[in-house]
Amino acid sequence: MPVRATHATLSAGRDAVYDARARQGSVPIEFHLDDGSTLDGALILTSVELEWLHQQTSRLVDAHGRALGGTP
Repeated sequence: MPVRATHATLSAGRDAVYDARARQGSVPIEFHLDDGSTLDGALILTSVELEWLHQQTSRLVDAHGRALGGTP
């Protein structure tokens, strides 16, 4: 049976990079496999996808702040 990825996390200590020529960003990630091993990878995002991800993560940060008793 092939090993499957269960989830991916951000790679610690590695920064995202934007390539202006290609108009895309690269976010280093680590794939976690169901056998307990990991693989390094990258999430490649177009400029439109980067903007969408920014909106989504900003919404999550706002929700987190509200959950901790911050301003709505």
